[in-house]
Amino acid sequence: MKTKQTPTDETEQTPAVEDQAPADAAGSEEDPRRVLQAKVDKLEESLLRAKADFQNLQRRSAAEQADALRYANAELMKSLVKVVDDFERSLAAAENSDNMQAVVEGVRLVYENMTKALTDHGLEPIEALHRPFDPSIHEALLHRPSNKHPAGTVIEQIAKGYRLRDRVVRPAKVIVSKAVEPIAGGADTDEGDVS
Repeated sequence: MKTKQTPTDETEQTPAVEDQAPADAAGSEEDPRRVLQAKVDKLEESLLRAKADFQNLQRRSAAEQADALRYANAELMKSLVKVVDDFERSLAAAENSDNMQAVVEGVRLVYENMTKALTDHGLEPIEALHRPFDPSIHEALLHRPSNKHPAGTVIEQIAKGYRLRDRVVRPAKVIVSKAVEPIAGGADTDEGDVS
């Protein structure tokens, strides 16, 4: 009988040991899980904070960019206000003066101040007359036969062109020479517009 009791005791003890083993294993697994969960929580919090900081930076940058665009021409406007003052003085002088030369001088002064204001801000005229035609800076309105100029040369400027630093604001509107076609029994001329 004792032998039967011993296995019974062992059988009874074995389930107790088996019950304890999973409990110990579960207890040892909870610690790494808690550590990992704490790390994940900390990283998520850092990510949310970084995301909020980035969104704030984007909003600030957009506001600064909008202000920069809105007031980008402030210096140009200051220069042009001086030109408006010159116009007003010229108009007042023209109304009170019988001297046409004084009016012309006033207009010339306004023109010079306006040109200087625009040049100071990077606007410059495009040289066109007697230069080779360049479609990137010239707009050909007409082609005119000419025996005085090589074909493809700007022989007349209808309207000035302008560039702002390296960008063309308005191409020069020009008339371009072309080779003269011989006319049977006639003389070659520089006249006659052909488009």
